This record gives sequence, C-alpha cells and structure tokens, in this order.
Amino acid sequence: MKKIIDENGRLFGKISVIDILVIVIVLIAGAALYVKYGVLETTNIAADTAPVTYTVTVSGVRDFTVDSIQPGDLLYDKNGGGGYPVGTITDVAFSNAKKASELSDGTLVMGNVEGRYDVVLTVTADGKISQGRYLVNKTYELNVNSKRTFYTKYSTFEGVISGIA
Repeated sequence: MKKIIDENGRLFGKISVIDILVIVIVLIAGAALYVKYGVLETTNIAADTAPVTYTVTVSGVRDFTVDSIQPGDLLYDKNGGGGYPVGTITDVAFSNAKKASELSDGTLVMGNVEGRYDVVLTVTADGKISQGRYLVNKTYELNVNSKRTFYTKYSTFEGVISGIA
C-alpha cells in the first residue's frame, strides 16, 4: 500500500505539498482579481459627477473666525475628507448669535450673545447622487444634520450640514 506523503514530502510520490500551496495561493489571487475587476459593476462605470450645493451652519463663533472665512476658500473635513477638499465656499452669511434664556417667570426668550456670530456657508462641490446618497469625492457622504469639524486655510470650526440642494 502506497503512502499519501512519502519521505520527500510529496503527495503520492509525484507533487510537493509546497507546490500545491503555491498553486492554491495563485488561484485565490487570480479569483480575487477577477472579482474585483471583472465582476463588480462599480469598478467598470465611470462616475458621472454634477455640482452639489449644500449649506453648513456654524454657531457661536467669534468675529475673527467670521473674518477668516471667505468665498472662494476650499473647505475641508478634519476627520472624513481624506485630506481632499469637500467643496468650495461660494457664499458666507452671518448674523448675531442667539441663545435661549429663561426669565424669572419661566418663559424662554431668544437673546443676542455678545461678540458671537452664527454663520451660514454655501458650499459647492462636484458630487454624485447614488441610491439616494450624496457623495463628494466619490467617498465623502453628505448627511443633513451631521455635525463635523471643518477647516479652511485660515480657520477651524464645528459646523452642521443644514441642507443639500
């Protein structure tokens, strides 16, 4: 009766176990490349981009932050943009910051906050709408009411994406 593995480490005396492992690894790598480049539809479709306009609301910042944000500045996301701009600021609107205060009778009133401003940025970027999702730079997803840390060349601030047009 023949042994399955002989004294030289060959299966049935013909092929080495290491040769079989190398062949299996090459087959797995070939199958992975076929799936990545031959089967998945998203890698074969060129991304059609269109301008996406969205607004970012920044609350309670000081005057030097307002002065440092200018139309034409590139906007970046500190944690999610991958170092690429997530749009260009096309408009900056600001107003006195408001805060709810409670009076002695229990009613709430909105009052101005001294030295603070609320800023609304209008941002335009090349994006794609895919299955109801707005994507900028093919990976950066825009979600209304998401709070993010943004930055420009001269300032860093927290803002909320308040609308997508």
